Amino acid sequence: MKQKSNEVVLLVCWVVLMLATMATVYWGAQQSTLALQLAAILVIAVVKSGVIIDGFMELRHASVRWRMIMYGWPVAMSVVIAVTLLAAQAG
Repeated sequence: MKQKSNEVVLLVCWVVLMLATMATVYWGAQQSTLALQLAAILVIAVVKSGVIIDGFMELRHASVRWRMIMYGWPVAMSVVIAVTLLAAQAG
């Protein structure tokens, strides 16, 4: 039974990642402001990283410390990317 539930989790993760990838492409093709595109795409990227961390890496049962480290990295990179792109546009 354990094997079956793991397969279901992986299948759901795969479907969520595919939908999130399609949403990223959609937002990337929109004719909207850079800030709006950036916000949408980076939020989707952080959600995707959460699916990978919890689903594929199976860290949903890990200690809070490890989860904060793993979730902190994509959030930090999203902030760096956003600041860099918005600063380049303003300057």
